[in-house]
Amino acid sequence: MQGLKRIHNFDEMRRKVFTIWIATVAFFPAWGQEPALAMESADVTTEEYTDDFQEHFFEALKQKGIENYQRAAEELLRCKKLDAGNEVVDYELGRVYIKLRQYDRAEAHLLHAVEKKAELWYLDALFGLYELQGEIDKAVAVGERLARSDSQYKENLVRIFMDAGRYEDALLLIKELNAELGRSELRERQQLWMETRMNPGTVIKTGEETVKDTAAEGGVSESKDNLEETYRRIGEYKKIFNFGEVLALAERALEDFPAQPALYYHKATALNRLKKHGEALEVLQAALDYLIDDRQLENDIYREFVIAYNSLGNDRKAEEYAGKIRN
Repeated sequence: MQGLKRIHNFDEMRRKVFTIWIATVAFFPAWGQEPALAMESADVTTEEYTDDFQEHFFEALKQKGIENYQRAAEELLRCKKLDAGNEVVDYELGRVYIKLRQYDRAEAHLLHAVEKKAELWYLDALFGLYELQGEIDKAVAVGERLARSDSQYKENLVRIFMDAGRYEDALLLIKELNAELGRSELRERQQLWMETRMNPGTVIKTGEETVKDTAAEGGVSESKDNLEETYRRIGEYKKIFNFGEVLALAERALEDFPAQPALYYHKATALNRLKKHGEALEVLQAALDYLIDDRQLENDIYREFVIAYNSLGNDRKAEEYAGKIRN
C-alpha cells in the first residue's frame, strides 16, 4: 500500500503495536477526564513479555474492540496466569468486568492495579466504577486523590458531593475552582441549587420570576437506590415503551442525584416520547450543563434535541443540533 512502510517481521510489529497501546492508555483514561498524564509507561516494550502473553493480550484487545467482553476477559485471565503482577492486565480486566457488570471483580482488579502503580488512569477507572455504583464515600476518597494531581477532577467531586448531600464540601470546592479557573455558569447554578437546600424557604430570583424554594424543607433526602439499579430499571421500562415510568423514575432519582447528566437525558427522552417537547428542551439543556467529557451521552442528548425541534417544526434548530453529533 503506497505511503505505508511494511513491517515484515511479525514479532517486530507486535512490539510496536503493544508499545503504542501502552502510550495510548496514558492519553485516554476510562472515565471522561483527560488530564495530562506522565508518560513513563510509553517507554515499555514487549521485549520482557513472552510470545504467549502477547498472543493472548492482543486477542483480548481484539475481542474487546468487537464488544465480546466475556472472551476478552478469558484472554486477559490467561495473561494474568503468565504474569500475575502485571498491573496493565489488571486495569484492562477491571474495564472489561465493568462492561460485563461484574463490579466486584472489576473493583478487585482495579484496586490491584492501583496498589501496584497508582497511575492516574487506573484511579480514574476506579473513580468511574464507584460513581456508576453510587458508592459515594469510595468515589470521594478516590476523587480526592485524583484532584490532588489534576484540579479538573474537582469538577467531578463537586457533583459527587452534591449527590451525597455534602453541600458545604461542594461549595468549598466551587470556591477553589472559581479562584483557579474563573466563575462559570454551571458552578453558579450548582451553588444556587445547594444554597436553597441548605436554607429552606429561600427566595430565588430567576429572570422575571420570583420563586420560593420549599423542596428542601424536611432536610436532605437520603439516596435509596444506587444509580446502577435506577438506570437498570429505566432501561427495562424503555424496552417496553413505558415512558411514564421512565419519567417518574428519572424525576425521583434527580431528587437524590441532581448533578447526573444521564438522568436529565432519560427524563428528556421520556418527555419527547410523551410529546412534551418544550419541556424536553429545557431538561436537555440541563443535561448539557452537567455533562463532562462523555461523547456518547453528548451525542444521545443532541439526538433528542433533534427529535424535539423536528416535532416543534423548527427545522433550522434540528439541523443545527444534528450537525453537532460526532462519530
